[in-house]
Amino acid sequence: MSLESILRELGKEIQKDERFIKLQACAKANDADEELQKQMQELQLMSLKFQQEMQKGEEADKDRITELQTQYQGLYNEIMQGENMQNYSAAASEMEQVAQYISGMIGLFFDGQDPETCELPDPEDCTHDCSTCGGCH
Repeated sequence: MSLESILRELGKEIQKDERFIKLQACAKANDADEELQKQMQELQLMSLKFQQEMQKGEEADKDRITELQTQYQGLYNEIMQGENMQNYSAAASEMEQVAQYISGMIGLFFDGQDPETCELPDPEDCTHDCSTCGGCH
């Protein structure tokens, strides 16, 4: 079996994983949430207005910039507190953990570790002094 075919099999398995399926369902729920989509568009518009004001350089209205930042942060917080976004964020976090695990294991393989027996170090064992590290990234 070639490396490419093994990677494609891994991709198929990832897409069968319940965490991936949950993430896809949460993304669809977000897409179908009309209020959330409206808020996201409004957030993008605020971002554009902020960028336009910042591009004015020295002539930029500092009060307007502060106002836009405050409005942006308020709307962002409101979006992130919504049920659909909370569900999506939790599902995305789970998939990020899967991606980090896969990446970490592949890193061990590239370091010459035995694919049958190697394991990622426990994150609790991290000393934040890379000279003591057996590899976690």
